[in-house]
Amino acid sequence: MTETRRIQLHLGKCIEDLDKLYNVPDLKSKRATLLCKTAQKLFESAEEARAKGDEEYSYVYYMKYLRVIAFISKDKEYLKDKNYFNNMLGPKNPNKAIDAAEKLKISLIERYAKEQKAKRLMDIQENELIKQKIDENRKKAMDTIAAEPPPPTGLPGPDEVTIKSDQLYTILKNGKLKVMILDARPGKDYINSHINHPACISVPEECISPGQSANVLEQNLPSASRPVWAERASSELIVMLDWSSTTVIPGKPLHLLKTILLKWDIKVQYSRQPVALWGGYEDWLLKYPAFTTNPQAIPPSQDIMLDDMLGEIDYPNWSDLNPTPAVSRPISSEPVIDRASKSAAVELYAERSRNMQHILEQQELIADTSLTLEMQRIEAEQDWEKIRQQGETEHRDELRAMYQLREQEIISQLMQLENKQFDMEQENQSLREKLEDYQRREREEAAKLAESIARSHLAPSADNEATAREREAAARDVEAKRARIAAVTAQRVSLDRQREALETERKRKLAEAREKQKPNYKEEDTESYGSSTESANAALNRSQSSPNIAKVSSDEEEPVVPSFDRSTKPAKVAPSSELRQRDFEPVWADVGRGLTGLKNLGNTCYMNSIIQCLNNTAILVTYFCNGQYLEHVNRSHSTRGAIAEELAAVVRGLWSGQYRFIATKDLRNEVGKHQRTFRGSEQQDSHEFLTILMDWLHLDLQFSIKPPLKENLGASERAWHEYTKSKESLVLRLFYGQIKSTVRCCVCATHSATYDSFSNLSLELPPHASRCTLSDCLKLYLNGETIPGWNCPNCKDKRDAVKKLDISRLPPVLVIHFKRFYLDPKEYCNAFRKRQTYIDFPLENLDMRQFSLNCPGNPVYNLYAVSNHYGSMEGGHYTAYCKSSVYGKWYKYDDHLVTEISPSEVKSSAAYILFYTSCER
Repeated sequence: MTETRRIQLHLGKCIEDLDKLYNVPDLKSKRATLLCKTAQKLFESAEEARAKGDEEYSYVYYMKYLRVIAFISKDKEYLKDKNYFNNMLGPKNPNKAIDAAEKLKISLIERYAKEQKAKRLMDIQENELIKQKIDENRKKAMDTIAAEPPPPTGLPGPDEVTIKSDQLYTILKNGKLKVMILDARPGKDYINSHINHPACISVPEECISPGQSANVLEQNLPSASRPVWAERASSELIVMLDWSSTTVIPGKPLHLLKTILLKWDIKVQYSRQPVALWGGYEDWLLKYPAFTTNPQAIPPSQDIMLDDMLGEIDYPNWSDLNPTPAVSRPISSEPVIDRASKSAAVELYAERSRNMQHILEQQELIADTSLTLEMQRIEAEQDWEKIRQQGETEHRDELRAMYQLREQEIISQLMQLENKQFDMEQENQSLREKLEDYQRREREEAAKLAESIARSHLAPSADNEATAREREAAARDVEAKRARIAAVTAQRVSLDRQREALETERKRKLAEAREKQKPNYKEEDTESYGSSTESANAALNRSQSSPNIAKVSSDEEEPVVPSFDRSTKPAKVAPSSELRQRDFEPVWADVGRGLTGLKNLGNTCYMNSIIQCLNNTAILVTYFCNGQYLEHVNRSHSTRGAIAEELAAVVRGLWSGQYRFIATKDLRNEVGKHQRTFRGSEQQDSHEFLTILMDWLHLDLQFSIKPPLKENLGASERAWHEYTKSKESLVLRLFYGQIKSTVRCCVCATHSATYDSFSNLSLELPPHASRCTLSDCLKLYLNGETIPGWNCPNCKDKRDAVKKLDISRLPPVLVIHFKRFYLDPKEYCNAFRKRQTYIDFPLENLDMRQFSLNCPGNPVYNLYAVSNHYGSMEGGHYTAYCKSSVYGKWYKYDDHLVTEISPSEVKSSAAYILFYTSCER
């Protein structure tokens, strides 16, 4: 097809938009004959669209066709008479569809990229034309009113680039103009002190860089600054300031900020160009200290301020100057020596040396551990390659199932090893910074010690010689450790290269295997269609780092469980509910209570992780295992109590202690009936699943309570009972809390409070931070933010207001979610990225009193479960770390594998959802 025959793109803006369109509904109820006809129509539609030049529709139809073909190849009717159905489908059509889909995807990706680039160029050109017209109109208007004197508004003239503090103060006090103040000092200086004006926001110096667009800058701003920044187009005057500048110097933050606003703020036009505050915040602080948040502001370091001033000065060479005459000393037979200062200096140096030794030992340990992890990754990838090849060549179902299970284990292990290595590198970076600090101090103290000894004019004494020997020995030890670290690091780099070579070779073999595994209808391979389709998908969408677990297995490829001779085993019954029999496909083993794993049914690790966390919530387990929940099952809700019943059956199976792992097909099918998102075999978000599951369980297990007298209740309690409507549940009482949102007018201080319930707290992470604490995230969540244009009921007008969140009701089980996934503004196709921030959270004694409003109950929590996410958006894996209420130990639940872990392993950069309890366990 030539370029000229292709019609314009119209279905989406990127290839991900098309990937959402080729999902097919559940086909289990359809006969193979009807599916073959459907597949043939889809193929014909794809060919027709391709002939017309509509690449998008052609790609979608081809992918739908391949999905239907993959399903047909697993159908029982197809397996009975392959030749008949192959003739219906056309023997060459699947291969043709795979090749066509790949070519179309490559073509579409290129076309989308060109279109996005062209669109950006058009936007820039359009913006330039708009600015040009505005400049022309402005010149005409200036020519018209040139003879008329300007009105006394106090505003700087159109050609002025600065405004003085007294002018700005007059404008702010007058209050008739909408003024925005952009404080371009470092973020910490703004927090310490800034102009007391509602529209004064921090645009941190560290966030401003050359070539940046206004959109990218907005994403880097503090969350409190973004609402005000969004109103910049309607501002009548924009004032920029730093600490002390009197002009806008090219290359400096104020000039860069002004360039971003005037040239790279697409489709936002300003009534006048931004001006700089003459003399900066220093001049304002001197003249109007009462109009600041902190009059006792600390000036920036003089070293930083003098860098530019002293950069061109040539300093004299000290060797060229005459030495200062020595201070005369009293003549005596022995020189006067301050031995106290010398011994203190020696002791301080020894302490510095010990600290350096400790850091180097830690670095050596991290280097050894990192090397071990790298070797384990290479071994795991080699095992994975071997298992994959054996699984592909094995025709017996029971061995294929075993190989697939082992493959899932190795892929999970690879992702976790990669995450541990990332955490080690972060810790090593922190130690490296500490070491540099100690080395700097060591040099300073050594210089002072040498100067002290030089002044003494003494010959080297015995203690001096001993000290020198000790220092030499310590230096040799430090150098030996550094050499050891360097050797281990070099070995790890070599292993990195080896692993990359293995990965390249493995990809080459996969490509060759894919060519060999295209559908061949003459062979008696039951996976002929399915394997080709999966290979096509693998070629079309592949994870960039670890093996893409999203492509490992699917619901249609469920392996058959091997059959065993159970005549030698005691009779056992699979877990079931009182209402109906369930097939949990149990694998028998004598394990501890609550230490049973969950089989991965095709990317259901997100579900398994949440179920295991809930399965270690002691009160909930007792409620399900003793049958008390049956008294509260609510049949009037849309799920008719089925979600609660299926989860209860799973919990009883997990706590029977007689299964190594079980499958949750019934629970998964029931969840899929009521939420389309969880029907397929694609990876989903565990936080989304948890939030929906909590709501379902609450509605499934509701019971009525006697409504209290509203006149006897406070505002928080009244809002709580209005939310529950006298319908409560154990899930509500355990997991649900309440947030108070207070909006306060910045002019008259009138405030309005509302209350909302939550089943988990979803916390933002501090931007641009590689490490933070749970306390940092909670403070960021509860900090006040400015809301412009709030309708004040007292002022009867739109006012700037401050919104503040507080926890007004703490639940017994506190669930905390970290927002690790974010929309990357640098990507054209709304791509999501993951933050690998390491968050330090306490395992015990999390005190929530500082974050709540005198809530009743116990505000001190202990951690008992963590849902972890490894990998990225393209390919990820979930596990759970849970502390057993029976054994008091931590265990890792990795789908069907359950192993004991050390408490020191619980904290990692993979932590995604935390489960805390204030109840006795």
